Amino acid sequence: MQHPGGFAARRPAFLRMALMAALAWTGAAMAQATAGGTITLVVPYPPGGVSDVLARGVAPALADAVGRPVVVENITGASGSIGAARMLQGPPDGSRILVGSATETVLAPLTIKSLRYQATDFRLLALIYSAPMALYARPDLDARSVDELAALATRRAARPLSYGSPGTGSLYHLEMEKLRTTLGIEALHVPYRGGAPMLQDLMAGVIDFTLLPQDNVLGAMVDGGKLRMLGVTADHRSARRADVPTLDESLRARGFGHPTVWVGLFVPQAMPDASTAQLHRTLVQVLAQSQTRLALEATGGTVPAAMNLVQVQAFYAQEVRSLQDMARSADVQPN
Repeated sequence: MQHPGGFAARRPAFLRMALMAALAWTGAAMAQATAGGTITLVVPYPPGGVSDVLARGVAPALADAVGRPVVVENITGASGSIGAARMLQGPPDGSRILVGSATETVLAPLTIKSLRYQATDFRLLALIYSAPMALYARPDLDARSVDELAALATRRAARPLSYGSPGTGSLYHLEMEKLRTTLGIEALHVPYRGGAPMLQDLMAGVIDFTLLPQDNVLGAMVDGGKLRMLGVTADHRSARRADVPTLDESLRARGFGHPTVWVGLFVPQAMPDASTAQLHRTLVQVLAQSQTRLALEATGGTVPAAMNLVQVQAFYAQEVRSLQDMARSADVQPN
């Protein structure tokens, strides 16, 4: 998957302002930083994406909590795996923290043969973002709901509809294959190198539909008539999108489940337990602060409820098992 970090274009004005302020703060922190005392939040995508905004939302409160400068470093490439690998190569002392997701930690090792790390090399400390997925269609598609899309795909079986993803083996590819099977339809998968070119083709009508996060950036595109939202994977309708039904409300997608897009803070699994527990406690305090939560929720997602270390590691282990099973079902092969 390419996680939320890839959808920076057409950002709403309030999110642009928040990002500019955070960038200014980070620049000041970097100017005062010393090599030995700095904590680096590694963002495995370019500046301006959702994961970058999340990192800059956490940085100020984390710096206050630990009494050390906290800087954001964008290390991009190879589905986020270059940044993830760079974090693992540093000392396992909490001085480098990955702002990551299942894309880089779980799925990249399944799709990139040359990688030398596995999902178990990472330790998740806290979740900082969660958002349901939404089924988006090109604005002129002759379908306004999930059931109408399934009916259209059935009528078009001789000329299958097409769906896009930010890459073969991405979270969105795997979840879309699961949804396609649930709906009982045929559809042509069109993989892209990232979310931005896929969105351009979706808005232009080159492809027909896709699964992506339900967030403010894509919501603005829906409001502008550039995309159509057919349904969401949440267990209830959003107050911001009360007109968009859940997939549970459809006849053909019941039982699909409620997959989400999440972003968390990772350290190497090799980090000592005592240091891990201390950093986890600090992060829980940071994420409980109202200003931090407001900065994180400006993306349109939510900050998940705090979990203890046992719970958060059980969550990650379950995600690893689930995604590896889905990759096998979709016959994803490393290349």
